Amino acid sequence: MNDPTAPDDGPLLARLAAMLNDAEEPPAEVMELARQSFTLRRLDAELAALVEDSYGPAASVRSVAVRGSAREPRQLTFQIVDEQGRDELIIAVQVESVGRRRRLTGHLAPQGPAYIEVRQPAAPKARGVDADRRGLFVIDDVLPGPMSLTCRRADGPAVATQWTLL
Repeated sequence: MNDPTAPDDGPLLARLAAMLNDAEEPPAEVMELARQSFTLRRLDAELAALVEDSYGPAASVRSVAVRGSAREPRQLTFQIVDEQGRDELIIAVQVESVGRRRRLTGHLAPQGPAYIEVRQPAAPKARGVDADRRGLFVIDDVLPGPMSLTCRRADGPAVATQWTLL
């Protein structure tokens, strides 16, 4: 239905189309990260937010030096809370550089066994490890770059961390 009082969006849409025609293609890594983000949605996983990063608030948008950083190891804490604001799950991870790769040493609160999976756009498929009954896990040989962890426990839905740059 045409509403005679509605503004004409034609000129605005034409300007937007002209801007997009001149835009460059996004880098392949950005496209893969976008695809990975949609994969998370299909998992029906709850999202755990990054609530603490020892490298500060800008760490997720800047690259981290591979060698020589006096601030290593890096500490990351992801958290999901219930409707009452209580901690439902905390995933704490220490990130260490091992040559050009990363080692993730983590623990879960509350403690308990789980399956932890790391996903990265640069890796062909996700890799997983079992967390022990104390919620401890280690993932070696992680590539630098964007990553997301997914925690699967027998007594609840999957929880995925937001994408974080290592």
